[in-house]
Amino acid sequence: MNLDWFVRQLEFPDRSRKWLQGLGVRDLDHGVRDLEDLARHAGPDPLPLLARIAGQFDTYLPRSSDPGMALNNFERYVAALPDPRSELARLASRPRTTEILLQVFSTSQHLSDLLIRSPELIDWLQSGADRRDRDTLISDLWRSLTDEADGEDARLILRRFRLRETLRIGYGDVVRGFPLEVTTADLSCLADACVEAAARLARASIERRYGSPMRVDGKPAQFAVLGLGKLGGVELNYSSDIDLIFLYDEDGVTAGPRAVTNAEFFARMSSEVVRLLSDHTTLGIAYRVDMRLRPEGDQGLLARSLDATMNYYVNRGRTWERQALIKCRTVAGDAELGRRFIAAITPFVYRRYLSASEISEIKSLKRRIEQRTVSTGRAEFEVKTGHGGIRDVEFVVQFLQLLHGGEYPIVRSPNTLTAIHRLEQVGSLTAEERSVMDDTYRFLRQVEHRLQMLFDRQTHEMPRQMEELR
Repeated sequence: MNLDWFVRQLEFPDRSRKWLQGLGVRDLDHGVRDLEDLARHAGPDPLPLLARIAGQFDTYLPRSSDPGMALNNFERYVAALPDPRSELARLASRPRTTEILLQVFSTSQHLSDLLIRSPELIDWLQSGADRRDRDTLISDLWRSLTDEADGEDARLILRRFRLRETLRIGYGDVVRGFPLEVTTADLSCLADACVEAAARLARASIERRYGSPMRVDGKPAQFAVLGLGKLGGVELNYSSDIDLIFLYDEDGVTAGPRAVTNAEFFARMSSEVVRLLSDHTTLGIAYRVDMRLRPEGDQGLLARSLDATMNYYVNRGRTWERQALIKCRTVAGDAELGRRFIAAITPFVYRRYLSASEISEIKSLKRRIEQRTVSTGRAEFEVKTGHGGIRDVEFVVQFLQLLHGGEYPIVRSPNTLTAIHRLEQVGSLTAEERSVMDDTYRFLRQVEHRLQMLFDRQTHEMPRQMEELR
């Protein structure tokens, strides 16, 4: 940007406001203050440096979804740096970094706050913070908890790790344009890693008090964490609850000076897992843990043996629980125990046919969900439970899976997008129906992600104001 031209804009407030308005900034008073603050951060003789930054604004702010939000977060980012002038000079010579910052700063206040709190992470992101698989995430997190903890509260290490990795995933989503299934898989693997670490920490803590839980054959009892809902389907949101079931293999007692039954041991261990993940700390929570899908819901035991869990489903399991178990997946703990449970429960979930009463039960559940949304006046704004929303797609897919899964094992996928394509393969959906459902689901889930990413809130409700909706 021409220095003389820029100086004239700053000398006359009306010109500054007109320039900012042309960039798309709506709150012009706030925008002018942000420019004035940036001038102060630039130190002595700030105008040449600021003119170079303003030239980048001229190019990149109009491309932002919210230029005013981007400008304000950019000023906050610079203000938080140890040497603002040096960083401004660095950004002036690295326009791609400025472009990325403004893109993130205009899309998500939550991710913006993470970068402002830890500005060095922008270099980590740009230097190749690529996708990391589940095992790598578990290994890195466990190393932080064991080798580098130095007495620090494990809950804070968990949360710091999750925040950093969420920023990496959001960067891939917003800046690199990764497709929906990549983002949801990365978010799910991150949750798996945090649950696995919490389970290891919890087991070690309870074993120090009561000894190791033993089976009747003298071997240590095994423990698995099962994920349901979007975690089980490997399609987690940025701000989802995680639906969990805790399972151990056999009853017995612990081998320690304060022996307790395996039932008590794993109940205490499960409670500790929930605490590690969901306690409020200075860094917030790691995850909201929802245990209502376990046998008997809120009234049920926190952890059950494999036999007790199977007895519940075989003798008392209901149709909605079959529907929920479609998305069952082992997310932490002993993988073999998880496989045994899923193999044992499959005949309960996928039967040869659906009776009329079972179909009526599924329809009734769907009507109750719809009525709750309508009664609150949100049916036209809810991307999840509103008319034609995410839940409509999921209910159709799960109903068809229950209907055809007994005959066609290929449709037994916990992942919605995978199931849609497999239902077409067996003739349960036409090519057109598959295409409409796939496109609709992807679009609505992306909208849901943008809503949740904005302030890290569990929301599915579209804004009412036209500018925010745009």
